[in-house]
Amino acid sequence: MPVFHVYLNGKKVSTAGVGDLGVLGAHVSWVRRKGEHTLAKKPGSIEEELTLRVGGLISPAQEHVCWLDRGLKIGDEVRITIAGDSK
Repeated sequence: MPVFHVYLNGKKVSTAGVGDLGVLGAHVSWVRRKGEHTLAKKPGSIEEELTLRVGGLISPAQEHVCWLDRGLKIGDEVRITIAGDSK
């Protein structure tokens, strides 16, 4: 079973693992919304999000888990190392 060690700008920010059965993910996402599609729903407004999320699903319990949900900025460096058994 793999374990993710997640680093942001050289600093360890998360260690994540779900055990023998499950789903494990680490995602960097960017979204830009305009006008009626923004949270403010104001014409002409623009919203942007750049985020790092680490989460998963522990399958036997059907439990969704989240270890990290944080904003990023341009220039940030994200590194993930994978440790654990290769079963």
